[in-house]
Amino acid sequence: MTHSFKSFCGRPATIYELDGGNIIAGISDLGASVQYVRVKTSSGWRDVCPGFDDAEEYAVSGTYFGATIGRVANRIKDARFSLGGKTYEIPKNDGENCNHGGTVGFDKKFFKVNSCGNMLELTLESQDGDMGFPGNLKLKVRYVASDGALWVSYRAVSDKDTLWAPTCHVYFNLDGAECGDCLGNMVRINADKFTPSGKGFIPTGEVRFVRGTPFDFTSFRAIGERIGEKDAGLELAGGYDQNFILNDGHAASAYGAKSGIKLDIFTDLPGLQFYSGNFLKGRSGFGQLKPRAAFALEPQYFPNAANTPAFERPLLKAGEEKSHYIKYIFS
Repeated sequence: MTHSFKSFCGRPATIYELDGGNIIAGISDLGASVQYVRVKTSSGWRDVCPGFDDAEEYAVSGTYFGATIGRVANRIKDARFSLGGKTYEIPKNDGENCNHGGTVGFDKKFFKVNSCGNMLELTLESQDGDMGFPGNLKLKVRYVASDGALWVSYRAVSDKDTLWAPTCHVYFNLDGAECGDCLGNMVRINADKFTPSGKGFIPTGEVRFVRGTPFDFTSFRAIGERIGEKDAGLELAGGYDQNFILNDGHAASAYGAKSGIKLDIFTDLPGLQFYSGNFLKGRSGFGQLKPRAAFALEPQYFPNAANTPAFERPLLKAGEEKSHYIKYIFS
């Protein structure tokens, strides 16, 4: 099933609907983005992702709502990196830094679509020099909805050494977007350590234990429980916008205290960015989005891993095919 996502830059956009039994996911060819996930409950269907029904609103909102992020998720300090002895300058779109791939990242690009039942395959060719990144990169994104789960897998190959660090920037409010803010949602993050950030949300390179800090989500905690505490990281971001170092592939769990809907996230990526939607805006399918209307849990490489020797670098070598996955299970 498909329906119109209106148009962006004069080009019609489409949402493709995947039926996964007790979930229905809406994926757009613009940004290979998740625009809604509806979960079947005893009282009917509940939309737990307050996405957009207008492509232009989505693109200009600055939310990256549900988008496939590329070439590199999160921030690159001073919008530059070195590779093979050469320094590459990329667009500054977050102060002095580059965030989520630059001014025209994958979130604003149209993907080619191959649809088949409960599976949607989308492809994109990013040319050598696209947003300053080297190499002709071919990307394949596949969404599969089945038995209450939404799988997303990424596969890429480049003809030059380049950086590649994908994520799915989907937002959630498990009590339903119409319930207001997400602060009552309960979250558990499978991480004993995090990477503190300084100016521009760039990690300092230090690693800290979460114990004794407002970033301790090793057991279920309401998002709003400690979000207002006096802490340099919280004050810098106006809430949570923090990278965690994952212990293993079961990245996080969350549930809606009112709805009872539970979410489990699995991935092979090393980090998880937890964002409490501090600056959400734009007119979504549920009306005007307000700050903290929804939260994001983004499996990823660490922010500025391109320039931090202590972090695993998201390097894609020429001719090497590389893949990553994220799995969302709703119950």
